[in-house]
Amino acid sequence: MAIQRVEVFQLSQPISAPTGPSGATYRERRSVLVRLRDGDGLDGWGETYARAGVAAVIEEVGALLLGRDAADARPLLDTLRVATTDGLAISALAIALDDLRARRLGVPVATLYGGRRRDSVRGYASSGGYVDGVDPEQSWPDEVAAAVGDGFTACKIRIGRFAPTRELPILAKVRGQVGPDVELMVDANGAYTVPRAREVARGLADLSFRWLEEPLIRFRGGLAYPGYEHLGGLGIAIAAYEGLESRGAFDSYLTRTPVDIVQPDVAICGGIGELLFVAELAALRGRQCVPHAWGGAVLLAATLQAVSLLPEPSELDGPESPVLEVDRFENPMRTRLAHEPLTLTAGRMPIPDGPGLGITVDEDFVRHAAG
Repeated sequence: MAIQRVEVFQLSQPISAPTGPSGATYRERRSVLVRLRDGDGLDGWGETYARAGVAAVIEEVGALLLGRDAADARPLLDTLRVATTDGLAISALAIALDDLRARRLGVPVATLYGGRRRDSVRGYASSGGYVDGVDPEQSWPDEVAAAVGDGFTACKIRIGRFAPTRELPILAKVRGQVGPDVELMVDANGAYTVPRAREVARGLADLSFRWLEEPLIRFRGGLAYPGYEHLGGLGIAIAAYEGLESRGAFDSYLTRTPVDIVQPDVAICGGIGELLFVAELAALRGRQCVPHAWGGAVLLAATLQAVSLLPEPSELDGPESPVLEVDRFENPMRTRLAHEPLTLTAGRMPIPDGPGLGITVDEDFVRHAAG
């Protein structure tokens, strides 16, 4: 059946405590949703981040899908890529196309891509960052302890607002608190210069942290991710590239930088199919793929479908198997947008096995959050 309607929703919800990474403080969470409806009344949902202008782009290029069959996803995506270079807009529509065509077939999205490799995935707790009025000396140990208490075996802390002389001792305290069996990672959100990033990386290596994420500025002078070529050989894996919007950009950066862990985001890089392409590019260069995911329930469900399809990075299942970023920062779009809860059991999140993305969007909540 042909696509009859394209609707875009800009959602926002306040949060109880202003919180954010090294260079920002958030007082609300925001998402952009798109719904495609076909002639049989079936819906496909997609989600992306609320970058300025992205909703208007989705509305404009989404109109090109009207009267077309979602089953023709490849030529439809070709049409979208000719019409815009906005990776976020393309991603939202690509996710919605996958959701719609899988629902029409009565299968999970993963089946469209050959079938999932796993039924559940280990989650890692991803912190919200710095809480207004609370020192990291208190918040970081408390957040990690709470995550471990909830069954997580890996936790990521957002760092970089204060000097390493203050923050590294707090991270040492956290390591001592949880012991060697809990994996710890950090995300600096572009807080450092190259020399400072190298200093912090060595300090984290001494504490047996698994990775240092995006320590350098992401965009400057029209160039994305400058300076990452200087971050090799530091004794800790460097993770990056959540903000890249095309397979060509990933190919270029994988060729010329020593980044160890590639982090495509299904809502930025072009959708589930493009994320899988990027993962294969990374694997051919011996790099691991750990998708970035920091949005609402539709984005999380799409990421779960993608992670279910990722290949094992080695010949053994185990600690290096694909993991899922689980946002622990307050977000009603994650906790209230879908009727089905996306929760962990014994540190793992099941892959939804219902049709499409495997969730049912609460349209009452959509209207409320878009109001």
